[in-house]
Amino acid sequence: MHDFEEDPGIDLTPVIDVVFMLLIFFIMTTTFSKPVLDIVLPSSETSEEAAGKSPELLISVKADGSIHYQEKPLDKEALTALLETRPEALLNLYVDEKAPFEAFVGVVDIAKMRRGGHFVISTQPSRQ
Repeated sequence: MHDFEEDPGIDLTPVIDVVFMLLIFFIMTTTFSKPVLDIVLPSSETSEEAAGKSPELLISVKADGSIHYQEKPLDKEALTALLETRPEALLNLYVDEKAPFEAFVGVVDIAKMRRGGHFVISTQPSRQ
């Protein structure tokens, strides 16, 4: 008879591997799960006034994300219709610095489709 003395123990190597994998998973998910990007668009120090006397469409995006033309609220369909009725007018976008970025992107997407990317984004002079 052989008298083998084995230590009755648990092999901890797989447990340590699982713990490291869980640790890496939780670190990666907490790093990339930011719900909203806080983007503050800076004011321009080299802004210029628009040259020429062409008619303008002044469209503003307010802090709550609403779109306005001549102080009247518009939805995206009305903005598209407005851009189609006045194709010669220069599109000038005023966007509040606290406006949601998705509202800004929505208006820019419409401007790209209807104006071929020809529009102006107005800025405020830098506060010094």
